[in-house]
Amino acid sequence: MPRSFYRQNVKRHEKLYANAGIPRRLNVIDDLKGKPALQRSIEGMPPLGRETGTSDKTILDRQRMLVAVDEGVGMLFRVLKENKQLDNTVIILTSDHGYWYGEHGLSVERRLAYEEGLRIPLMIRYPGLTEGAGIIDQMVLSIDLAPTVLDLANVDKSYAAKMDGRSLLPLFQAHAPTDWRKSFLIEYNTDTVFPRVHKMGYRAVRTERWKLIHYLDMEGMDELYDLKNDPYEMKNRIAEKDAESTLKELRLELKRLQNSK
Repeated sequence: MPRSFYRQNVKRHEKLYANAGIPRRLNVIDDLKGKPALQRSIEGMPPLGRETGTSDKTILDRQRMLVAVDEGVGMLFRVLKENKQLDNTVIILTSDHGYWYGEHGLSVERRLAYEEGLRIPLMIRYPGLTEGAGIIDQMVLSIDLAPTVLDLANVDKSYAAKMDGRSLLPLFQAHAPTDWRKSFLIEYNTDTVFPRVHKMGYRAVRTERWKLIHYLDMEGMDELYDLKNDPYEMKNRIAEKDAESTLKELRLELKRLQNSK
């Protein structure tokens, strides 16, 4: 998109949402108890808290930017409709991983394994695929996009054995496959881009209910969350006796996922 279009939209939307409330999640008030990795003292950095989270102005500006994105998508829809190609076009809308909005006191460090850093939107529109709008509950990943597009293009399915992801098309059928993934691996290797995440490389496993984060360079700082009862990841259950069996299962599953790469 040309820069002139971007500048025009920035100017037009600079006062948008001026009197609106700022969307925040409950975990902006996380006291970080049970998160020793986030409680570490890092030279030159203030302790994490409400003050270190993303500012209201930054969040408002991002919301204004997204309006310009919506307008751009709307322009594409109009052109496709005018040319009678809208219903013949597969439209996939997704995104990169965004920044924090102050959850756990975080701001730009987007590489951690909390839900806000993992989950991204994915919307697919293709009238020939489904009868109407709906939500799919199964866990899908970005690596599924390539096999999905190839499947839509009726490419020989022999490619599937060489790809990590799976086509999403079976999930749109009346009876979704019973062998769909129940867990997935999340990986991050320590880098030096953000001082806050120094030595915070990890391997993590996410299931439909649980998440285990194993830090590679720090001892005794792993985290375990029951996402069903604690969706905001406020309570680390790694040391709780009644979670021992779950922890053991997740460690085995994490090892299995790493070995199956």
